[in-house]
Formats: sequence, C-alpha cells, structure tokens
Amino acid sequence: MPDHSLSQTLAADSTLSGVRSVPLFKLLRLAAEITRGGLILWLQFPRLGRDGRLVEIQRWAQNILQILEIEVQCDGVRGAPHAALVVANHLSWLDVLVVQSLMPGVFVAKSEVRHWPLIGSMAAACATIFVDRSSRQSARTMVDGTLAAFAQGYSVVAFPEGTSSDGSDLAAFHANIFEGAIKAQTQIQPLTLRYVHAHSGLPSKEALFIDDMTLASSLRSVLKSSSIRSHVHVGGAISSLGHNRKSLAHQAHQSIREQLTRQSQSLA
Repeated sequence: MPDHSLSQTLAADSTLSGVRSVPLFKLLRLAAEITRGGLILWLQFPRLGRDGRLVEIQRWAQNILQILEIEVQCDGVRGAPHAALVVANHLSWLDVLVVQSLMPGVFVAKSEVRHWPLIGSMAAACATIFVDRSSRQSARTMVDGTLAAFAQGYSVVAFPEGTSSDGSDLAAFHANIFEGAIKAQTQIQPLTLRYVHAHSGLPSKEALFIDDMTLASSLRSVLKSSSIRSHVHVGGAISSLGHNRKSLAHQAHQSIREQLTRQSQSLA
C-alpha cells in the first residue's frame, strides 16, 4: 500500500492554511481513487494478463485526471496497438497520467521517483523501469527492461530529456533509451505535450513541475486549479530500422521540437 497518506504528502512542506486551500471534496475523491488504485495493483494485478492490466491502468489514469478536472485533447493519428517506444517532452508529473490515459504502457523513470510518497510505490507495482543516469550498469538494466517489456507486448514510455521543463524549448535527448527499440526493431512514437488554460488557451503554469518545486507544492497547485487542459499531439511513427541510437534520438527530437515551434507560432 502507499507509504504516506495524501494529507501527509500535502502537509510535508506546507502550512496548514495551504492544505486548507485545497477543495476538500476533490481531495477526498483523489485519496479514495489512489486507495482504489493501490488495491487493484496489489490484489488484482497478479491475476491479470497484459490486456487486463493495461485496461486498469488506463481507466485509473482517466479517473485521476477527471478528479483533477484536467481535460485531455489528442490530435494526430495514433499508431498501431503493438509495442512501441513512446517518447515525449516532459513538463510535469501529470505527463505520466496523460500518456497512460491514452497509450498505457511501462514507463521509464529516474530512480528518485521510486522514493516519492504514494507515486513511487505505485510506479514500482506497475513495473516501472527505474534509471540512475549516472550509472552505466543502470543503463544496461534499462535496455534489458525495455526489451523484456517489448517481448511481453507492452509499449515503453520515456521522457528522453531526462528532466522536466517549462516547454519553451526542448533539451537534447539521452540516446540510451533508444537502444532497446533498435534491438527489438520496434517503432518510435513521438508525442508532444502541453498544458493550457481551458478558457484562454495560454500556457498553464499551474501544471508545471520544474526548478525547485516539490511534489507536494505542485500537487496543491493542480488541486486548486480547475482550468487545466492537456493537449497531446501524436506525431508520425518512426521506424528504428537503419538507425543507430543517436540518429534515432535526433529524429524523434526533431519531430517533437518542430511541433513545439508550430504551437508557439500559433500563440504569437
């Protein structure tokens, strides 16, 4: 079960007044859904096959986003349902929920996530591949983990920038994550994510998880908002055949960056 209550997470680095500013009904619904998700992970998952697990993951992510009042809009043609390496720009912890609500799969995450309250234990139960980018052994373990996931028919989802940003630009992609896709000869599915205010269409700062923000402060910001909309653009699938990991990372990076540029120009 999750190792901290939701209220403890929110209060970890906040004043009592900060916790009280979160709508109580939304907070209670979120806590109930997280508890339900934990029960599914630890009690039902061992008896479910791949398809059943993916359905439960997708449904749970959709429920959490509905409670948070975050609408998800998706454009572009989604690829075939077979296993693929899904890569996206990284803005927030919300990215995981948004992608899981559309294309559920196994995530690659930095090793620190394993120790996050609530999220870490649930991520581990979902077979998340944890990576310590400073360790060569961890990189090899990541490749082995992605190959195992592909072999079982799961897509693998990664944020190759390695850290989140405000979305104004796209950092260079770490190429190691693409090694497994090349060895498995699977496709790359680029996604471009952004968060906007539902009414104005302008970028939403409330959704971001960047700089020195804590998970608790970011969660409070999202809970207090009711006007966040997530836009997901599905880019054209990229074949891994004939690529090395650097050229594949470059092509995926270019696909997402071009879409970010088009989005910025549309707001200018």
